[in-house]
Amino acid sequence: MNYAAIAALLFTLLTIGCAAKQAASNDTPAIEAIAEPPQEIVEILEQFEFSGTILVGKKGNIILRQAVNASRIEEVEAVTPETRYPIASMTKSFTAALVLRLVDDGKLNLDQSLEELLPDFDVSYAQDVTLRHLLQNRSGIPHYVDIPGWFDNEVKRSFTEESFLDTLQALELKFQPGSDYLYSNVNYYLLARIIDRHAGGGYEDYLRSQILDPLGLADTGQIYQDVSGLAANYLHSDDGGYEIIPITNPALFRGTASMYSTIDDLFAWGQAIIAGEVFSEAGEKEAFNPEGPMAWTVTEMTIGGGEPTEVIFYNGRLIGYLSLILLIPEQDGVIVVLNNNTVGYENLLTIASRLSEECFGEPT
Repeated sequence: MNYAAIAALLFTLLTIGCAAKQAASNDTPAIEAIAEPPQEIVEILEQFEFSGTILVGKKGNIILRQAVNASRIEEVEAVTPETRYPIASMTKSFTAALVLRLVDDGKLNLDQSLEELLPDFDVSYAQDVTLRHLLQNRSGIPHYVDIPGWFDNEVKRSFTEESFLDTLQALELKFQPGSDYLYSNVNYYLLARIIDRHAGGGYEDYLRSQILDPLGLADTGQIYQDVSGLAANYLHSDDGGYEIIPITNPALFRGTASMYSTIDDLFAWGQAIIAGEVFSEAGEKEAFNPEGPMAWTVTEMTIGGGEPTEVIFYNGRLIGYLSLILLIPEQDGVIVVLNNNTVGYENLLTIASRLSEECFGEPT
């Protein structure tokens, strides 16, 4: 996943001038909303045949909250604003927050080595990789795609926890730790195991006690523990339609791409981050350091021709599901887009950028 390219694309989209606003059509049955979306947004959603849910909040108020059903397979339930979606790599933003809390509590140190943190993970580079390297995806440890046979579902299905760890230990570094950047799920899978070892309880329990319960995120959890109420995932089939393909062995994505959530819970998550309720001052500096962010992309954007403003975002993809959360701290803005029919990253970013123009492009 090339986050530099994604950031550049988002910058291009957000610097495009805001189109004239028009009243939304009242005869668009595919959209259920508490506020009518601008006509330009309706047209973009129709153009992309978007299926999913969208929420825009500003200064704690919800501006737009809607479900869109397009090209739906008839035998599955339509999505609603309350539908749960796997959020894929957005999981990493939660995992990073947990690790930084352990750092705040003195249970971990960002410069500790993998050898100290996870002594049972037997690799030659354990002394060279630090906690900071894992959080910043600068460890040099390969991505899942480098696992032999990774794209064969039978291979994924055959893994046990033990055999998967053996496979990860056999992977060779791509570069000297700290010398380069490489997006890798292995980093965050290992971080979940580090949390297991140092939090005084399992990753799942620590996530619930530190984040989910305090913030009231009742519809957020792990897809390997609960799959009830999930949106069906549509992948493009060879005949031009869609087919549903289940997620294979989701425990392999623990800590890295294993969570589900809703637009409401992710709005609350974004609000809490902006309000300073998730990170300490030191943790926030580490998480959102533009030179080495941890599970986020931090950049400056020009929205609607105004002055550059800081934007923080994260997205994810997992077998038909796409997720995006975009934070605009200066305006207390949160945009959440969850998709279940493989609309594509560029299209997802186009939707988010147009929502930014419509809702945050005017001076406040």
